[in-house]
Amino acid sequence: MADSAKKPGRVMGFVQQYRLKMLIPELLVVFGVWYMSPDSPKINVYLSLGQFSIFAQPFYFVPSGLLLLVTAFMLHGIYPLDNYHEGKIPVLPKAATLMILLAFVFLPLLVLMQMMGYFLTETTEYVGRNPAWERAESVGDLFFYAGPMFFVAFQWWLFIPVFFLSEAVDGIHKIAHHETSHAKITVLFYFLWPVSMPFFFDPVEIMAMAALSIPAFAFYSYIRPYYTYVTAVHTLTFSILVLLTIVFRQWMPFVNMWFPGFIPPHIPPRIWPPILP
Repeated sequence: MADSAKKPGRVMGFVQQYRLKMLIPELLVVFGVWYMSPDSPKINVYLSLGQFSIFAQPFYFVPSGLLLLVTAFMLHGIYPLDNYHEGKIPVLPKAATLMILLAFVFLPLLVLMQMMGYFLTETTEYVGRNPAWERAESVGDLFFYAGPMFFVAFQWWLFIPVFFLSEAVDGIHKIAHHETSHAKITVLFYFLWPVSMPFFFDPVEIMAMAALSIPAFAFYSYIRPYYTYVTAVHTLTFSILVLLTIVFRQWMPFVNMWFPGFIPPHIPPRIWPPILP
């Protein structure tokens, strides 16, 4: 009876098997794409590639943001495949294979890049854990989860802060799982990430990320209780970052003070007029 009580139900079992908890950062990326590329929800943003755009987004009649949202969900078929490969489940779910094939059909170049990032993370099991390769593994996470930000929104300047973010969050994940070979290097990268934020983001963006990511980490803690202290560290980091944002808001993002125009304007026009004048 005790064992059966611990087994998740159908819905939660599906969430865990396909790691749908990871849809949260992917939804944040989709939100970011829409926010940074105003035309993304309306048109194919790859049209600038001319005839080659059909290889990047073959369904040119489907809005890029919507297609990215569907592709992100379909790509979760990789997780049951991974569980089958590692011997965690005896039978390969046919739905998982179909989901991966559909993801390639929807956005082939983007999914190819994301799969390269995924296999980069998996290579760690064969190369071994060391401080240098663990950084490369985190870059794989960057391409897998943040790839849409680069390839759909075309905001290449994001690579710098997102690089620190992937190193930091994946590093904390490694500490939680006791999978890191050097905790101090992980702590260093987690420190570099919030330090880099005011250089590349404006106050509204930092406030929005704080409001969205803190509940996301809280949800991780619900799914996996060992993330509780990770949530505490993340919440404290963002709280300090928000306070500093209030103080230094008029100069943010700092990079544009030294290199005007380095971060291009990316705030879309209002969809509806403001309520207050």
